[in-house]
Amino acid sequence: MEKKTSFFLRLPTLLCSLLLLTFSAAVFRAFRINWVFFDPNLRFMGGARGLFCVIAAFLLLSLALLCLRTFGGKETSKKRVLRVLGAVTFVAAVLFALALCVMLFVAGAESDRAVALWLKKDLPFVFAFLLAVAALAVLPNLRGRGKAALAAALALILGIAGLTLFFPLTPYKIAADPVVMDTGKDYAVVFATNDRGTGFVTYTYEGEERTVPAEKHGRLIGDRLIHSVHVPYEHLNGNAYVVGSTRVIGEWSYGGFQGKTVTKGPYTLQVNESETQRYLLLSDWHTFTNAAKKAAAKLGDFDALVLLGDPAPGMDFEEEAVQYLVRFAGDLSGGTKPVYWVRGNHETRGAFADDLPDFLGYETCYYTARRGDYAFLVLDSGEDKPDSHIEYGGMDAYERQRKEQIDWLKTLKKDGGKLVVFSHAWQFSQPEKEVSLEAWRLMDGLGASFVVSGHVHVRKLMTAADDGAPEQLLSFPDMRVFIDGGHRGKHFVASMMTLSPDGVLFTSANDLNDEILKDALPWR
Repeated sequence: MEKKTSFFLRLPTLLCSLLLLTFSAAVFRAFRINWVFFDPNLRFMGGARGLFCVIAAFLLLSLALLCLRTFGGKETSKKRVLRVLGAVTFVAAVLFALALCVMLFVAGAESDRAVALWLKKDLPFVFAFLLAVAALAVLPNLRGRGKAALAAALALILGIAGLTLFFPLTPYKIAADPVVMDTGKDYAVVFATNDRGTGFVTYTYEGEERTVPAEKHGRLIGDRLIHSVHVPYEHLNGNAYVVGSTRVIGEWSYGGFQGKTVTKGPYTLQVNESETQRYLLLSDWHTFTNAAKKAAAKLGDFDALVLLGDPAPGMDFEEEAVQYLVRFAGDLSGGTKPVYWVRGNHETRGAFADDLPDFLGYETCYYTARRGDYAFLVLDSGEDKPDSHIEYGGMDAYERQRKEQIDWLKTLKKDGGKLVVFSHAWQFSQPEKEVSLEAWRLMDGLGASFVVSGHVHVRKLMTAADDGAPEQLLSFPDMRVFIDGGHRGKHFVASMMTLSPDGVLFTSANDLNDEILKDALPWR
């Protein structure tokens, strides 16, 4: 019996427990997208935080046992209480690791991609911790040259890690084709690099070569992966341009250190202001960019791209916006088509959500734009539940922001043009019905014919004549709602909106089959 129980205090067993618990703690922290769903059902220390504290407690216990075993010798195995603690720690480590592996498996690709980004951020700290633990466990057993070799290896690793702080080892490059965002006031040429740096756009207008930097208040912006450069409409319409960036390695009060300058292009912005215009509509791709591109390819060429929101589960990191928004839109538009951005409710989540509009070149997430005879009203529907919902962690104030948009809508004037409204949620305000009805009254007064939206992941056309038509449509029957499909299960639906003097044609395609859905409706 003595021999069996002492197994849990052997050095390999203790190291295995510590490794599994470190893995579990890192993955559980990274899985924060799902933490909130534990909270209403668990009463221990706030739900998910309690579970994390339990894992952390076992991690500390395994570290303490390892220290006792390393510096206390084999005599520790004779103490019954330590043998019991060792056994409990090992079993807990295995169970936590298995549970989190199952969690990763059943959560699906969207959640796993978010987890991978969190792990990428935490990996240097995890690696440093495990390296220190390994050195702690091995050091007492080394003699002479062994200790010297370990010290040399640690010094080399720390030296290389320190060197990368001052001299990045990865080559600097532009990581995404540009996206020409129509902000309603001008174009914001948005592109991304694989490291921090400045951004600029070079083009020739009226015979003069111009280089416009990404700057704010007279200072170049050099701390971003995403770069946005504002250019007047007339300077870029039908014109060629080049994007570029200079790596910023060090930025200090006195002096600084810059690296390589890279450029990409030229790109020529193609603008169609004729009577017939084609707009590619994409919503709710939730990291499934390949499926979205495949469905979009079946719809053919287009004149402009409308991003209706929800590129990822959230915006915890700038890298998520780079990969699932900027790079995605750049791949589709090739830097040659105007792009309209509509904020979805998942772009409002996470620490980077605060910076996203500014990084994309927008002063606000609601604006108006025009292309020839057609006008667009872009609204920001915010989140789909009350601000007090547990999912938002006390960080939402969208009730106030939607009322602010109501006041803004009241300042707009009907211009007699053919008007289309873009809003991630067609209601504009899901939690507040009276706000929704007021927004619809104002949109109706502006002469809007269609509300084009996403959010529900189902392709659908709604009119006042439908059975069970919602109150908004019954109250304002001249308006219609088109809901783009987006990602649903194992398929993706993309849509094309073709505008002509006679009306609007909505065409949709699935990435899995050749089915094409079409709906043609006149202007109001």
